[in-house]
Amino acid sequence: MFKNCGFVSRCQPLGVLPVKSLSLIALPLIIGLSACSGPSKPKPAKLLDITPTLSIKTTWTLEAGRSQRIGEGQGAFSPAVSEGIVVAANRQGVVRGARLDSGAALWSLDLQSPIAAGVGTGGGSGEGSFAVVTVSGDLALIDAKGTLRWRVALGGVALERPAISGGHVVVRLADNRVAGWDLSTGNRRWVFQRTLPTLVLHGQSGLKSLPTSLEASSADLIGPGDLLAGLPGGRLVWASGATGAIRWESQVVTPRGSNEVERIADLLGTPTVQGDRICVAAYQTQIGCVSAENGRPLWQKRFDAALPAVATGAILVAADSSDRLTAFDMQSGEVVWRQEGLFLRDLTGLAADARAIWVVDGEGFLHGLSPADGQFIGRTRLDGPLSGPMRSLQDGGLLVQTVNGRLTLLRP
Repeated sequence: MFKNCGFVSRCQPLGVLPVKSLSLIALPLIIGLSACSGPSKPKPAKLLDITPTLSIKTTWTLEAGRSQRIGEGQGAFSPAVSEGIVVAANRQGVVRGARLDSGAALWSLDLQSPIAAGVGTGGGSGEGSFAVVTVSGDLALIDAKGTLRWRVALGGVALERPAISGGHVVVRLADNRVAGWDLSTGNRRWVFQRTLPTLVLHGQSGLKSLPTSLEASSADLIGPGDLLAGLPGGRLVWASGATGAIRWESQVVTPRGSNEVERIADLLGTPTVQGDRICVAAYQTQIGCVSAENGRPLWQKRFDAALPAVATGAILVAADSSDRLTAFDMQSGEVVWRQEGLFLRDLTGLAADARAIWVVDGEGFLHGLSPADGQFIGRTRLDGPLSGPMRSLQDGGLLVQTVNGRLTLLRP
């Protein structure tokens, strides 16, 4: 039943038994087969010594509070940056703001309710505003001074961080509704909904709006009122954050398989915008790019994707379920290089900038790879695996939030 499934521990889908239940079911089978011999299981790759040509140093570290590991069937926790501050939330319900340049604490706000996912913001009218969703189904807007501007009921459950676009806070709910709340009043202004597949991944798709002025981005085509939404079942939507009107909608991936588990083809993470194309990785299915103008496919490659893809320059990089990294040419989709040095090392996230492809493994090692050939060019160790995507900054900084509660700014 669970052929090609990396989601049992990485991103457990709705309607699938939890790991503990699976272990109870499997126990009699394990006992019955204990006398049988078979081939040894593959082992994780050992880290080889490298001669670093790129150094990255810790600028500051602060406590953000513990959160679960990225992809464990809950929303991912990562920080947001705007107007010179960084804002991070934790599972326990506390949102903290700090100076981006020094890490000095500015404020702390306890929402008195567990938070479901990380902090959302956006460029344009979203600068200086930060949004979070709670497990109990509330949407909260916080300003740059740490003041709670408003808090409203979502009317459902959300497991992904919000985005701010077109003067609205936008949320994708677990029932596949996408809705916008007025940034000033907190009133819901628009909503659209798509059919929810039988099985979906918890909190793994994402919304992309105009980045803030502090974030590194090549999303030149995204304006202050634009919104890209990755939906379960392999659908990608370009909509207006101001009105919810659809510019185009594309079935990027067609789910295939002999059962519902094999037909899971949810888009992973936020779409990558590079030049005139939007690129996405679909869980266990494929990777590819579509036209930013109309959503028509430009190229697609069969690929067992397990993490969101990232882009830098002319390449798109993704990790498969065995933690092999592959770089694809952005224009043609041809393979540029592969890196197997992190095989089965339980990768928890990717980021990219002009200097390196950054990837964190399950032991908390941050690896830097050359965009040109995929060779290791740098390495440092964090205090644990990631709780959400890393954030690349305009000035070359890299923000990382770990499950152990550390928020760290790294710079070359």
